[in-house]
Amino acid sequence: MTLEAKSSLKRVVSRPEVKKFPFFHPFSRRLHICLLCMAGFCCTTFMRMHIAITMTCMINSTALVFESDSAIVDNSSSIFEEVELVSNGACSANNDNHKKVVVDYGGQLVWNSQEQNLIFSGTFWGSIITVLPSMFFINRYSPRYVLQAAVGCYILMTAITPYIATHFGPYPVFISRVIMGLGEGFILPANNAILANWFPSAERSTAISLFTTGNQMAGAGGNPVAASLCASSFGWPSIFYFASIVSTIWSVCWFLTASNQPSKCKVMTKTEKEYLDANVVRRSNKTNRSLVVPYSKILKSPAFLAQLLCQFVINSIVTLLQIYLPNYFKDVLHLGVIANGTYTSVPNIVNFALKIVWGIAIDKAKEKKKISGTFAVKLSQSIANFGGAIFMILITFYVDCTNPQLGFFFFCMMYCCMGTLVSGFYTSLLSLAPKYTATMSSISVFCAMLGRLSTPAIVGLIKKNNTLSEWQTLFLVCAGANIVCGAVFLIFGSGELQEWGEEDQEKEMKPFGEKTPLASIQNLPADSEDVDVFQSALDIDIPQIQLNEITLTTEERQRFQRRIREDSMCL
Repeated sequence: MTLEAKSSLKRVVSRPEVKKFPFFHPFSRRLHICLLCMAGFCCTTFMRMHIAITMTCMINSTALVFESDSAIVDNSSSIFEEVELVSNGACSANNDNHKKVVVDYGGQLVWNSQEQNLIFSGTFWGSIITVLPSMFFINRYSPRYVLQAAVGCYILMTAITPYIATHFGPYPVFISRVIMGLGEGFILPANNAILANWFPSAERSTAISLFTTGNQMAGAGGNPVAASLCASSFGWPSIFYFASIVSTIWSVCWFLTASNQPSKCKVMTKTEKEYLDANVVRRSNKTNRSLVVPYSKILKSPAFLAQLLCQFVINSIVTLLQIYLPNYFKDVLHLGVIANGTYTSVPNIVNFALKIVWGIAIDKAKEKKKISGTFAVKLSQSIANFGGAIFMILITFYVDCTNPQLGFFFFCMMYCCMGTLVSGFYTSLLSLAPKYTATMSSISVFCAMLGRLSTPAIVGLIKKNNTLSEWQTLFLVCAGANIVCGAVFLIFGSGELQEWGEEDQEKEMKPFGEKTPLASIQNLPADSEDVDVFQSALDIDIPQIQLNEITLTTEERQRFQRRIREDSMCL
């Protein structure tokens, strides 16, 4: 090949260097999108989980105790509202078999534990119905509008819940929560699809960590707000209205400013647009039917099965803490409503802080080749599982209503340990086989929903009268599950690409060494969102060139196909 021909070809197959536009910049449009997704995730999480602390304000605990035949209540029993009163020996009445301390936040509804558990499980029933079919809609319709519709479902059901609760009872409220859960199945897949289209691979871990902090923000900021509104003259219905109003404001902002990908965004600096055009592979919403998924090998993979076990166990435990912990603080530790909101929010702040710090530190260690990907995920998961188990055992044997401050410290430390989860089994899921992450994520999220759904059933079997001994049993069960989960992942977990995740597919690949015209790749299905897919082939160095026809070897074609099929599902 002549020097002139090589120079001409270089101009065709190379792309000029573009200046990197920083992620954390006041005018970074992808930062704005990530913050919008985070705020939306915070709103949906708050609308789903605030029912935990709100339920303590909705229920007339005194009337509920009088209705119970097994409870003997002294009419002189006090109604405690402050931590100081409880700390000064107020819970000593529990030692008297003829007395029962009742902590009542002034609610008017008389719903028993079974009815409350049914309401708590409503969103989980709904989400388990839609979580698998959600990928069908995400792949065929605009993720932006799918997310908007899902949040709209949340807002509507949240706004009408107070009226349904006061006029129709617990079972219609359960139905409304199921309808809300139908929208929940679309939240994570839609957000993941949008983030994958906006962020280069090198920035996705940071983007995911920032986006998922919406979960911690909902607990850290939402619980104190809910407790304050509950204690105010507006009462518990104002919590539902507040959540609906804030989420509606977010929905309007999302509709006016969000877009599925950079090419659809009208407000962005030229530098950032050029940077994203050069580094982000955009995808069509249409399903790639040529991809053959090795389901049998995925479901037989020890590393993937270990990750599924972690999904089930961790989501069960997190659901217990999010939904039932305010009830524990109220009826077992005898905290007042404001203290309850504080005790449930601060551990989330601790979790948020360690989550960010640990994620950055572990990525730096991997980047500098100090630790392997497998060691990183196993270390992170071990801290979360074994550390969480230790503090649950300490809570079981050393915490009661005489020392709620010690319980508060133990819960903060437990949440601190759980801050490493994102760098554990979540990262493992994305590392095993990037080409099949969409399928694997759907299966994994389905197991997570099963875990969430199992929690109310398990709690209903163990917690009958909401006593300290029942809660101790629950914490010991969770500690045991944590130990088993951590041990299994320590043995079988992995943070490396699996062999079955990189194998050739006979229907797509030709025999090794055979060349495939690049023109044939040009004929891949495309739409207006895929205008730059073909251009990404030009980033690959082509060692063998024919002047009459540009060609790619089989190995290079594999690399190209893996890039254009890089999955949009991530946590």
